[in-house]
Amino acid sequence: MARKINKYKIHDKKSLEHHNKRLKWQVMVLSLACIITFALMIFFAVRANSHYRELESHKDYFKQPNAPIQDWMTVHTVTRYYNLSETQIYSELNITRDKVSSELGIDDSTVVDKLTIGTICVRKHLDCNAVIDRLSSIRAR
Repeated sequence: MARKINKYKIHDKKSLEHHNKRLKWQVMVLSLACIITFALMIFFAVRANSHYRELESHKDYFKQPNAPIQDWMTVHTVTRYYNLSETQIYSELNITRDKVSSELGIDDSTVVDKLTIGTICVRKHLDCNAVIDRLSSIRAR
């Protein structure tokens, strides 16, 4: 068998076949990585778009005079737009401020700020309408 030297420095047919198999495997792995990356990009783009649309739908809500507190609002939203303290809100939700995560059964304390009043009511087995009524009455004082 005559040995050939090509630009890849492969000297025989076996080495060339091994090199081709390895190259095909690398192309497959790279293609799979690109497909997964593209799928994740689409997933997060759709998710961000849905959050944006939800935010847009609530944007004009606060322009109305005396807009009532709703269950879709977060504690932060209520404190920001209704001049209620977090302490007052957590008191109505029967939660101690420094133990919010543990009382709601959440490991990550940053998630708590994103929970809606409705979600907290469900987790604490509270009547959400009654909680919102109490918060509205505190606000009216």
